[in-house]
Amino acid sequence: MFRIDNWDTALYKLRSTLAEKPEIRERAIKLPKLYSNMRGLMVVDVVASRQRRYENYVVAKLLPQYTNQAKDLSLLTLANNVPSWLPLKEREAQTMSEVATKILDFGRAHKISDENEMSYEWAHDVDAVVDMREVFGIGPALLEYLRMLCGADSLKVDVRVIDGLGELGLPIHLLTADGILALAIQLSREIPCTLIELDQSLWHVLGNKS
Repeated sequence: MFRIDNWDTALYKLRSTLAEKPEIRERAIKLPKLYSNMRGLMVVDVVASRQRRYENYVVAKLLPQYTNQAKDLSLLTLANNVPSWLPLKEREAQTMSEVATKILDFGRAHKISDENEMSYEWAHDVDAVVDMREVFGIGPALLEYLRMLCGADSLKVDVRVIDGLGELGLPIHLLTADGILALAIQLSREIPCTLIELDQSLWHVLGNKS
């Protein structure tokens, strides 16, 4: 059985958190539906979330700006119209359009026209997910976040999740991003909970200091 320092304590704290805060499970269920019929906006969220204050800047400013300017929030509109007018870092606008194009290409190849369905199927196709890594700026954390929003059970290994695991006393400083994800998978099995529920527990409760 998987064991590292403070493992049992971490399990106890996470089980208690999920038991005491049923809204975490509710939030986890709603997450894949957050961008239903707005899959272009979903991609903007994912790419813009990297190294920014998420709630105070991405959610409060960038997403409303894209919504007001783009009007149509589909993948198709994003793929055909690089949002160069957004206040983004170099190449991020192009990355958004390329991600949207990849998902649309997957849909066309599998004869799926509905963007919600194609996003879900893309997130569960190993080859398609691996192919997305070729897009500039899409690292492991953003890739898993995109999969989560599309409907796959995963966890985004970002600063808040890492901080949350650290607060539990787990020696995550010894692990790579892939190692942290493997640790999270084992935690979710033993709690038990979904990876998205674990992600939301760490994001909104343990790792949320801002």
